Amino acid sequence: MDFGKIKSAGVRARGFLRRAAGWTAVFGIAAGAVPFAGAAPIPFPTLQSSPYLLIGMGPENAMGGQPGVGQAVNVNNFELGANKAPVPSTSGFLNGGSSGGPGLLGNVPNIPLNAKPVGSGICYGGNIAITSPGGVFNLQDVGVYGDLGVRAARSLPGANAGTQNSFFNDPNHFPNTFTSTGFTNPGVNHNTGGFGNDVNPGAAVQSTRMDAPNYAGVMGGVDHSPLRNELANARAVIGGLASTGTINLSGSGGVINSATTINLSPGLNVIDLVAGGSDISLNNANLVIDGPAGSAAIFRVASNSKFLVSNGNILIGNSGIALGSVVFVSDRQDNAQHFNINNAVLNGVAFWTLGLRGGEININNAQGCTQLIADKITLNDVRFCRCAFTPEPGTVLTALLGVGLFASRRLRALV
Repeated sequence: MDFGKIKSAGVRARGFLRRAAGWTAVFGIAAGAVPFAGAAPIPFPTLQSSPYLLIGMGPENAMGGQPGVGQAVNVNNFELGANKAPVPSTSGFLNGGSSGGPGLLGNVPNIPLNAKPVGSGICYGGNIAITSPGGVFNLQDVGVYGDLGVRAARSLPGANAGTQNSFFNDPNHFPNTFTSTGFTNPGVNHNTGGFGNDVNPGAAVQSTRMDAPNYAGVMGGVDHSPLRNELANARAVIGGLASTGTINLSGSGGVINSATTINLSPGLNVIDLVAGGSDISLNNANLVIDGPAGSAAIFRVASNSKFLVSNGNILIGNSGIALGSVVFVSDRQDNAQHFNINNAVLNGVAFWTLGLRGGEININNAQGCTQLIADKITLNDVRFCRCAFTPEPGTVLTALLGVGLFASRRLRALV
């Protein structure tokens, strides 16, 4: 389905609220969704996909009608299943002169008061699925915290494309420890602070190494056909859903460059993002997606647009909507970077590109809580927890303990 052909309907600007930091555009989605007392139901299952932070679907070389993508998942530096850093992170929060990172404070907007605080700590949600029998992964200097680890359809050692200095559930907390100090500007913004110590590869527990021949937390030869079938069904269903609203950015050339809040209606919102053929771009601004408890949203990116973020944040609001209740979906049929995100805090939103034609999600210098599904996923300098798109009772991360802290639990022996 060509999302770009959907006509603009059902969206009206309810006004502009003047904030100390500038103008906040508030879009009210006049959706036809039926209100629900509980969490919004979605018309496709997510049981197979919900355990994973990253799902890379592409084969290394062309196979079964899919183009080759090289490495289905390639991650360099920091951590998955954890966000052991201030928010926005600085490049120097570690003791002893060691660098931290990613360096976001001052490069992205402050976390606004109308957004949920972004959790810090270990959340144990960093699971990775490599679904193609010809798919491979590569992790360089990454701490992975999860209950599954890496599950690849291809057998080992073939599924591993050179992983080095990466560790699974390291008790010493590679690549760094972290202690949160709470909000840095209470009542002004939701930025958080903290400090920690560097944990270099030699200081990590060596039995938790994920590279050859140890392969801690890595399993090959996994039958991912149920997951592939679930995602194929999701793609078909999402493309056929009736739109409840359209946000047409053609007038601005696809650009959002001021603080913007999208207010959802109760229940499931299906919102088409169109830009007249231009790419959709969030630049130097916060995008907050808010709504009451039980609301959820599927944002369908027009197939003739890419979705770009530069020095911006995409955040869930604090009016009751749960983390994991929002997904941005591309059905673009090519091998371009369908989502390209540079310098960002992402909290409670997922990004899926399901076209099976080599589409890529590329993210550099980012932190927060998300879920990424694509043929090819390339991440550099990230700290991500999992906020899978599962707006159903009991399946989403809905609360933070303390000030910006994930609920902690004892590190289980999963290696």
